[in-house]
Amino acid sequence: MTGTTYHVRKVSLGFKRKYRIAADDGTGRPGEPLAYGDKALTVADELMIYRDEQRIEKLVSLRESSKGWLAALTGFEAFDGDERLLGSFGVLVRRSLQRTTWQCDQPGLGRFIGTERSVGAARVRRLLGFGGAGGQIAGALVKYHFDFERDGIQAFTLEKPKVFDDWYKLTVQDDDADRLLLFALAITMEARRS
Repeated sequence: MTGTTYHVRKVSLGFKRKYRIAADDGTGRPGEPLAYGDKALTVADELMIYRDEQRIEKLVSLRESSKGWLAALTGFEAFDGDERLLGSFGVLVRRSLQRTTWQCDQPGLGRFIGTERSVGAARVRRLLGFGGAGGQIAGALVKYHFDFERDGIQAFTLEKPKVFDDWYKLTVQDDDADRLLLFALAITMEARRS
């Protein structure tokens, strides 16, 4: 199944991680930059996505959810530059025992459920993660692939093709999926690999 491919790459570490989102150039490599993300490493997860590298025009702001059951279920809400809700997402804890499972809700469209593709890779990554900071680094070297479905049909995938690179491929088959919401989800998943 083909789709539109985007590239999400972490370009800096530290207390404020920076990301570049690009369209595919047609050869499987990042082409024209579409957006830039800043992910602050604070107690409250915050993410901003901008249209320009100077971070002037805000496209998305992401905040932890504060809406009762929604906070426990999804955890995050994404808003556009005019503060309209794009959607919400987060880890489904009970369904994540064997393989990490994410849920993403887009108003007016429905729910996407994304499950880690390989049970074996999920187990290895988690086992390595128990080894403290060194284990976290080792766990990050395991490939990280998720398949998201809506109503039983594949909607998009998020894949980490190389182990020594913080580069992710987002391939979208569902034309109705909001790209800005998916960009925010991809960056959050990279930052919270679990």
